[in-house]
Amino acid sequence: MKKLALLTTAGLLLSFQVEIASAASISAAQRAMDAKDYAEALNELTPLAKEGDPTALNMLGKLYENGWGVEADPQQAQRYYEQGARQGNLESVNNLRSLKNKAYKAEFDQILPDAQAGNASAQNRVGEMYEFGQGVDRDTDMAFDWYQKAAEQGNVTAWHNLGRSYNFGNGVAQDYDKAEEWYRKAAMQGHQQAMFFLGTLYATDHGADSSHDSDVIAYAWLSNVAQQGDSTARAIESRLKMKLTDAQLTEAQNLAEEYKAEYVTPFN
Repeated sequence: MKKLALLTTAGLLLSFQVEIASAASISAAQRAMDAKDYAEALNELTPLAKEGDPTALNMLGKLYENGWGVEADPQQAQRYYEQGARQGNLESVNNLRSLKNKAYKAEFDQILPDAQAGNASAQNRVGEMYEFGQGVDRDTDMAFDWYQKAAEQGNVTAWHNLGRSYNFGNGVAQDYDKAEEWYRKAAMQGHQQAMFFLGTLYATDHGADSSHDSDVIAYAWLSNVAQQGDSTARAIESRLKMKLTDAQLTEAQNLAEEYKAEYVTPFN
């Protein structure tokens, strides 16, 4: 018992010593950065980062983002921030968000003239950036307007995005019938996410087609999406399978094959 206690105490002491040494290195690295001695900061931080220290990972991210003592490398900076963020380092989370916003802002500024000139793909992307606040303040009304512009030119992804807008009431009044109309239009062109959302529309009993039970139609769409590797669709498909009777499952599987032949195979 005494031996076990001694070993435990020794382990704790060693752990404390490692923490103290890490803290000292972090402090030394911060002093070096403040003095713009980035080579010394890099020497202090690199071993700690290899051990997964979140503060060191965040500080290395700053070095690579700003090109301090190293060649500027936003992708490497992002990797360090992501590693720090996964460990709950709040500064890494904020720096990662800021870094992504810089990239989004550059993308937005680059494609906006193309969108304004009538490029449908650029119009759809500008819509997405407005919808999700990527590089620009979030504005679902503007997003909807850009989706409409792209959709009018036959952009299939914009059709899907209009479906989502109507489905969730983003930038327009919620309307499940119009959501289905746009989802279906995109799905008929092989758009996988449109098929997924069509499936969820029927899984939540908001679909308009009454030719089959709502869960049968939901299964048929989601089964096809699941077969294309979508794990979320696979999970919903499994839950639907438990709800369906044997007869309904057979009906759903036959319908899925019809959808596959019509909407999936021609576009693969």
